[in-house]
Amino acid sequence: MEKTKASGAFGPKQIGMIVFTGVLMLLSSCFVGGQTNTVLPVIAELRGWDVNLLNVVSGIAALLDGIGILIFAALSRKNAKVTAGVALLIMAVCLVIYGRTTSLGLFLVLMFVMGASSGCFSSTCAMTLTANWWPTKKGVVLGFSTIGVVLMQIVYVPVMPVLYAKIGVPNTQVVLAVITVIVALISFLLIKDTPEEAGTTPDGLTGIELEKAKDITAQLHAYKSPFTLGKLVKDPSNWTQALGTGLPLLVAMTFIASTIPILISYGYSPAFASSVFAIGGILCIVGSILFGVIDQKLGTKKATAIYIICMFVAIFMAMNMKNSVICVWGAAMILMAANGSARNLIPSFVGTRYGRWDYPAAYSLIGTIAMLGGGLGIMLTGIFKNPMKMYIFDIVLLVIALICVCVTNDKFIGKKDEGME
Repeated sequence: MEKTKASGAFGPKQIGMIVFTGVLMLLSSCFVGGQTNTVLPVIAELRGWDVNLLNVVSGIAALLDGIGILIFAALSRKNAKVTAGVALLIMAVCLVIYGRTTSLGLFLVLMFVMGASSGCFSSTCAMTLTANWWPTKKGVVLGFSTIGVVLMQIVYVPVMPVLYAKIGVPNTQVVLAVITVIVALISFLLIKDTPEEAGTTPDGLTGIELEKAKDITAQLHAYKSPFTLGKLVKDPSNWTQALGTGLPLLVAMTFIASTIPILISYGYSPAFASSVFAIGGILCIVGSILFGVIDQKLGTKKATAIYIICMFVAIFMAMNMKNSVICVWGAAMILMAANGSARNLIPSFVGTRYGRWDYPAAYSLIGTIAMLGGGLGIMLTGIFKNPMKMYIFDIVLLVIALICVCVTNDKFIGKKDEGME
């Protein structure tokens, strides 16, 4: 009887899936989170619009990225690759119109649609694919794939001003749309929802009969989780888990979205402030991989606690940035290295308790709450005019997050793969 191939967690097909999900996260972080410092100031000046209004709407669009998880979780379970492909095509259409419209109202609507689309193909489908392919190795895998999130600072932010200057805003947006369509076609034509469908196994470890693998794929698509929304909201650990991972993300975004203007107000040069963030972007990659390894070795609960403690240290140092350049570097490097793991610890924690069968159902609630932290963090930077008050607020949130993580029950409660326990 023909069997699927056991290729290990990092076989050729597995590496291809890591790259693909990483690209989805890169596109999401560029088209939603990466707009504030690159695209919006240029378009605001070009169209004569209020950049502050655009920034506020950008924060709301980031919230829709999180809410998109709740909306698209069921579709992701049925067919993640097709759902992702459709969302990518919608994003491509938005990108073209985004660069050409002179209507402020339409532009703002496009930002909302792009936020929801991002929540579909990145925050939902990419995470579902990861849970399907690596039910027990997700920690270290997400450590690599979520590098796509932090690559935005390296490959998008520096390139966009150059492209705008060379070929103009409309043509640049067309280029981005073409790239997005190509990724959509890859999703439709090459990506497989489950490893069994691709002729391998979850985690690439144990070969099983090919017919059995096909049957598992069909079952996975048809599976209806017993963890309904009503049941999920009654489990305290779902709430502590969501807050324990979402509040640190909120804290990180208050720091990232405000530190450059804060440093300039302290008397540091714009060039110095930008250089701190450029180097911090590299450390985000290091942190993403490092915390993926810690996750795999110690478990997601302990990795999340260590992540929060690192954030504590960074915020305490941020309180002294005005008088110490050492604290500037220390705060930025520690926080950004730790924050490189933010997007991978959230889905990994869900997978730890629920596994690949029940992951989409659980992530629809937990992931939505946790990912809302990013958008709220961006919006809160406009509320706190005094940096010290913001940092004190951050410390309070981190204390709450650490308590939440410590009391969370991380025992596996989902459906197991038969014969692969």
